[in-house]
Amino acid sequence: MEWGQISLLLLILVVAGRYRRWRFRKWEALFVCGTELLDAGDPGAAQRVFEDADGYALRPPERVLTRYHLGCCEWFQGHVDAARSTFLSLSRGWRTKEVPDVFVAAPDMLAACLAVQGDLVDARRWLEEAHRRRSPGVANLSVGEIFILCREERYGATLRLLDDRREAIEKSVVLIRKLLGVVRAFSWDALATETGGTPGEELKGLESIRPGEFDYLGAQWPRMETFLRASGLSEKEAA
Repeated sequence: MEWGQISLLLLILVVAGRYRRWRFRKWEALFVCGTELLDAGDPGAAQRVFEDADGYALRPPERVLTRYHLGCCEWFQGHVDAARSTFLSLSRGWRTKEVPDVFVAAPDMLAACLAVQGDLVDARRWLEEAHRRRSPGVANLSVGEIFILCREERYGATLRLLDDRREAIEKSVVLIRKLLGVVRAFSWDALATETGGTPGEELKGLESIRPGEFDYLGAQWPRMETFLRASGLSEKEAA
């Protein structure tokens, strides 16, 4: 090989390396921005940033992380069908293993989507898959398990699990805290209805929730829809 050809090859390698680093820096900056927006409770703005970030992702871990967060944005905006599709793709994708946290979280969030839509058989199947993927002895917050228990009308078990994971919930992003606050209040209300009691202090923690913010929970869950309307959390009720 002549020196000219070697020099050209080296130049190509240098340029390619710089291009990859430039793309990674762009992805990283956008990804951080997207997570900050999602943490702040703005899934719409976060989704737009993550979509831009996805265009700069080169390696599988970057794509897996970006698409998982896109699924979360879809979920929190009430696009449950789209979120389910995203989490299903990640749960089945063999490259997801390269991001261990997503490898566990994707089937768990898929189980949550299925539970909200009333498909408890598939929800249980994917929850079991998430449990199999989890490291032994690790007690993670499982949004899927909480929604399955609640949808199965096992309200006492739902509340016990929420209490057991209280510390993890308090460390979660604001949208998770608000979402599970609704589940807790709904479960207390359902238990009070069944036992003839009165709802506790749980309903007082819902003031920060905008009417309609979680209407998607009741789209295929009649009892949840009734609760959201009765609690003033439904956009239809507030209109």
